[in-house]
Amino acid sequence: MRTFFGRRYLRATDAIGRTEKLLGVLILLLLAAIVAAFAVQVATNEEYLFTVDDAAYRVSERARDVAVAEQTLPSLNDPRWWAPTQVSRYTPANLYQKINGRADAYLQFHVVGLTFGTYHHRTDPDRIVDVYWYDMGEPVNAFGMYRSEAPPDAAPVSIGEDGYETGGAVFFRKGSSYVQVLPTGSEEDDRSVVLEIAEHLAGRIEARADDRWALSALPQQRRVEDSF
Repeated sequence: MRTFFGRRYLRATDAIGRTEKLLGVLILLLLAAIVAAFAVQVATNEEYLFTVDDAAYRVSERARDVAVAEQTLPSLNDPRWWAPTQVSRYTPANLYQKINGRADAYLQFHVVGLTFGTYHHRTDPDRIVDVYWYDMGEPVNAFGMYRSEAPPDAAPVSIGEDGYETGGAVFFRKGSSYVQVLPTGSEEDDRSVVLEIAEHLAGRIEARADDRWALSALPQQRRVEDSF
């Protein structure tokens, strides 16, 4: 038995005219075409729906990189120099990408990682200072790597636990870290910047107990200073 609504609003199929049927088919085809076009657009351009969000993500990611760089390699007191806006990190697996030809030597001393960043002079793009901060895992490894590269005639500097200066660059070790601060220019004015960077980094590195067994195994009497 038909209800009131059924009697009033339902129409028999044979009561629908040919024109109405044709219009219904056209509407269905149009909807199908719209859905298909949208699917093709999304499939061929994955960023179609996410352009705004992706751009915002890139901005936030850039801000995060700057913040991390500032924490690791901070700004200087000298306003003429820009601190790194991005730091690069390398593991033993890809260390060769940064120091190809020398990576094997660091691997022999059990390097854990490398943090790299560059300071830029604000008005002279040719004046930069590169920082290589090696995490050697243990103080004895940092000592071994530091000693293997230290020239015998280098001028000592009081930075970290051991440090020296040569060719305008500063090298030092502290705890399990071995740090190189390397300017590209030869300006005497850059020396103060290199020293400031090195001293600042040394202040951020935690000192650790010296576990070199030879220090306690060999007598201190008549030991040549700085011979280890």
